[in-house]
Amino acid sequence: MQTTQENQGKRADMEQVENKKTDYYYLDDFKAGQVFKAGPVDVSREAIKDYAAQYDPQFFHMDEEAAKDSVFGTLVASGWHTASLSMRLFTMACPNIYGGMIGRTIENLSWPRPVYPDDKLTVECLVKDVTPSKSKPHLGVVKMLNTTKNQNGDPVQTADIVMFVPVKS
Repeated sequence: MQTTQENQGKRADMEQVENKKTDYYYLDDFKAGQVFKAGPVDVSREAIKDYAAQYDPQFFHMDEEAAKDSVFGTLVASGWHTASLSMRLFTMACPNIYGGMIGRTIENLSWPRPVYPDDKLTVECLVKDVTPSKSKPHLGVVKMLNTTKNQNGDPVQTADIVMFVPVKS
């Protein structure tokens, strides 16, 4: 898989990925302060309505006219749609982790502002903490602050992502 910094649907900060164990990230490869970025991804009016119709059928996500009477005053994406897009960006931003990205928990999930039709979203993933497990020496925990932003640089979602990462043997 070829990748670029801008990534346009591809992984950031990686060269050619071959299915070799040495091409993966392990616990020791993560350092507090590292930042991984991805995006943009475009959010279309149709995608907002389609997602809402299937997963969050509230009027302000599906009906532009009715949305004028909502607290938002216009059509907006579901927070869960934003979370799904953020996860997509997260998988694009992070390097390949041996064994996959195994989530332990999401903490402090928040949507500080809505996502509107035609927004362009990016994500920044800041490594906050890297902790080896005391009870499972083959694993550790990486905690990241993920901030999804719109094209103006305004946060539309923040979350602390906590995931299990294997130790290289």
